[in-house]
Amino acid sequence: MAAAYSKLPEILTKQNCTVSDLHQRLVAKGGHFDKNTLYRLASPKPITLISAPILKAVCEELKVGIGDVLGWEPPHPKLHKIDQGMQDRLSDLMSKNNEDALTPEERVAFEELGAEAERLSLENARILASAARGADRSGKKGSAKKHPVSA
Repeated sequence: MAAAYSKLPEILTKQNCTVSDLHQRLVAKGGHFDKNTLYRLASPKPITLISAPILKAVCEELKVGIGDVLGWEPPHPKLHKIDQGMQDRLSDLMSKNNEDALTPEERVAFEELGAEAERLSLENARILASAARGADRSGKKGSAKKHPVSA
């Protein structure tokens, strides 16, 4: 039997929005939706039940169609990468930092680029952890979930 999956996390990422932000926006417009319902809609797990009113409100608020929010394929994690220019600049600044040769302006740029690279790494870790939790709960092969063996 086919299952529906949410594409809401990708939409929220593109719109620089969180589930909590979306909930606040819906409440501000008079919606009476439980935040946990939105978190379930943003989950990588298959959707077994969905409220038409909340789906309509989400679609209207985010200016997307139902087909943009729901799909028949499980979501594939999309990891963030730094672009080649940023990588080259960061490598250059790292070398200068190792030689203790950074100017004050370069030190600021180095710290900003390092913070951005760290932010992307943390976001990737969250994406991978969420995908792993979804695989564990759906019982797919290769999941990390272990079942005790009784003797």
